[in-house]
Amino acid sequence: MSKTVVKNRRSKPVASKGKSKPDAKLAKLARRLSESVLPGDAPFQGEAVNEAAEFLLKVAAQRAKNRSAMSMASVSEKRRFLRIAIINDDMPFLVDSIAATIAEHGIAIDRLVHPVINVRRSNSGKLTRLGHSADEQRESMIYIETPRIDARERRELEGALRATLGDVRAAVNDWPALQARMIEDSGRTTSPENAQLLRWLNDGMLTQLGHLTRTRDGSHSDLLGICRKSARQILAEASYDRAFELFEKDDSRDLIVIKANRISNVHRLVPLDLFIIPIRNRARVTALSIHAGVWTSAALASPPHEVPRLRVALQSLTDSLGFRPGGHASKALVHALTTLPHDLLIGLDLDSIARVSTTMMSLVDRPRPRIVMIEGPLARHIFAFVWFPRDLMATQVRLQIANMLAENTGTEILDWSLEVEGGNLAMLRFVLDIREARSKFDEAALETRLEDMLRGWGEAVERHLAEQEDPSRAAAIAARYAGAFPPAYRTNYGPAEAAVDILRLRALSQDEAQHRDARLYHLESDPPENLRMKIYQQQGAMPLSDVVPALENFGFRVLTEMPTALEEGKLGTVHDFKLELSPGESAGPILERASAIEAAIASVFNGRAEDDPFNRLVLGVGLSAEQADWLRAFYRYLRQTGMGFTIYTVVDALRGAPSVTRALIDLFVARHDPDFSGNRDEAAANATAALKRGLSHVAAINDDRLLRLYRALIKAILRTNAFAPAGIEALAFKIDSALVPNLPKPVPWREIFVYSRRVEGIHLRSGPVARGGLRWSDRRDDFRTEILGLMKAQRVKNAVIVPTGAKGGFYPKQLPSPAMDREGAAAEGQAGYEIFIRTLLSVTDNIAGGQGVH
Repeated sequence: MSKTVVKNRRSKPVASKGKSKPDAKLAKLARRLSESVLPGDAPFQGEAVNEAAEFLLKVAAQRAKNRSAMSMASVSEKRRFLRIAIINDDMPFLVDSIAATIAEHGIAIDRLVHPVINVRRSNSGKLTRLGHSADEQRESMIYIETPRIDARERRELEGALRATLGDVRAAVNDWPALQARMIEDSGRTTSPENAQLLRWLNDGMLTQLGHLTRTRDGSHSDLLGICRKSARQILAEASYDRAFELFEKDDSRDLIVIKANRISNVHRLVPLDLFIIPIRNRARVTALSIHAGVWTSAALASPPHEVPRLRVALQSLTDSLGFRPGGHASKALVHALTTLPHDLLIGLDLDSIARVSTTMMSLVDRPRPRIVMIEGPLARHIFAFVWFPRDLMATQVRLQIANMLAENTGTEILDWSLEVEGGNLAMLRFVLDIREARSKFDEAALETRLEDMLRGWGEAVERHLAEQEDPSRAAAIAARYAGAFPPAYRTNYGPAEAAVDILRLRALSQDEAQHRDARLYHLESDPPENLRMKIYQQQGAMPLSDVVPALENFGFRVLTEMPTALEEGKLGTVHDFKLELSPGESAGPILERASAIEAAIASVFNGRAEDDPFNRLVLGVGLSAEQADWLRAFYRYLRQTGMGFTIYTVVDALRGAPSVTRALIDLFVARHDPDFSGNRDEAAANATAALKRGLSHVAAINDDRLLRLYRALIKAILRTNAFAPAGIEALAFKIDSALVPNLPKPVPWREIFVYSRRVEGIHLRSGPVARGGLRWSDRRDDFRTEILGLMKAQRVKNAVIVPTGAKGGFYPKQLPSPAMDREGAAAEGQAGYEIFIRTLLSVTDNIAGGQGVH
């Protein structure tokens, strides 16, 4: 007699024992699997169904009472997939809960078959009979095939499925007790409408999943359903406290309806709906009775006039808005309340329901982008309702809107849903957890961004340009620039930011003297110690090696950089930097002075100002770029006189005593600004007093010496062009040399120091009437020493001609390498000489003729 074989999942022949006919259980289970395939699914037969039946039968062979049996196995032959078998007592919500759990893990279900079979088991749980009389125990035998996943994902999926099965069993077993408790709590409510709502939900409109009673002391009792294992996960402590507070403040309040942060594992993966009823002992609320569940599809689709509480809101709105029953407006209101999610509206106050419903009424006939943000009870959630024309609906649009809402730091999206009108309106609804949100939502700003998001890019950019530029020119500007922004920029920044960037780039193209610009800004999601900066390049791009050291000299630490080139840099490049501030600094005060700081940074990048540590005084002390330049020029002069402190030591001293540094500036301004308003002598005296007070708090000896040296130099300055147009090209300071401490001998009668980024120089005079020439020096750091010696020689040489001598010298600071460009070096030297002469003349008269004004 031939033997019949059945292949197991490893496709190895296994001979059946006993008679020649196939195993009866296996054949019967295979037949039931094949018959249980839903219409429209691929047939399940032949070798595939036999192997599935064998796998399922092995899992079903042993199952403890009131427990599930589960197994997973990877298959590699013919095709690669994962088998899942789940054996459980037949009960509601099994298949949809299991399928939802698998989908939540991002795993597709290729096949799902669910026969319900009568079985008989021994006391130990061993399967003895399969598919016989109807009075036997009914079991759900669920067979699933999915793509293969790795071992870690399998462990996570198995844990999630076991949690789901436990919740389903707990909810089903406690269903009668849950219903009884709901009826009992409906009797606690003093509001007939709230009592009706609880009874309406109890009549099949709520999938009741759990219950607990929470007392004042934090203990739990009356645990039913899913709350038996997860009572403390239903609500946070702060939410319990807030609920007690609301019920005590308002004796008439007898029901709060909210969303939980916990997602239901049963029936649908949505946030649990919670119904909180106070338990009062006379006037005191002693406990909270809390029901957890999920609205059924029938409840969500019910007409608003059939839903308790919602029907009262409908009637109140109809009356307050003056709508005629049966009229167009009244029908539109009914339509809005029918379409809007009942599970959210039922927990809102009348004003919030009115706001959402009337907004939707206005959009049905004229669809357009709108956002309404409603805060839920207990200040835990924001419900965001987002409408827009149906034709614009796409997954990418939904993700962009979700990302926009989640930008508020500390906000988490718990749930979303989509409703598409029969007409031309789509509505997205989001539930946002705002308990950790750093700031409140700006609904108007979000709506503007939504409009930009849904418009065409060019049209949105043009609209924002028109708000800042002549509207008649906005279209042409947008046509030139908008299309040049790459997709990544459009997603990350949006059209409003693009309009700002376009106007900055256009300003550069129209200014021959400036080819770079800077702009500071700060995002709400950024920590206070971080700042962002955009640097605009007229054409091409800036090397990071040029930018990073310059920004560090301002006191920034560069964290990231994102360049955006428009038409490969032909229309310019936008470099976006994320910066970290120095310890103790925050973005707020810096942004208040953004214009001055931006100007200082732009001056450096455009080559009009030095790139050195003195720029740190702009941020650290609050100076303007011009004021920092004065202090830089003073330092350059003092270095020429023999002061040995480095630039870092000097800047640290100035930055470490901001009150002294500002007083030095005040003293300089009071003595020399021709447009100074007020009493000049009084202002100078006040600045001197402030200097004295500030110096008394300087502990470091070197810092004290430096700051006093600065004070003495400022008092020694007789004249300057710092407040005249000539000072833009180069600064000049006419100094009474005798008032400057520790000058090397011989001490001139007067000297003029010239400073600019391009050239430095000095002119020394031995007396009021003196004669001497000018010299191109090659000694950058001590040309004053060289010129002092020449002045001394000139004084002896001219003794028989004029009473005394004079000498001047300059050093061009931007010479090209002579070995490579002699003509360029000569031209730069000539230009430096001319700047030096012009600047000298701005503070004295006729140097060459010796008739200096003192």
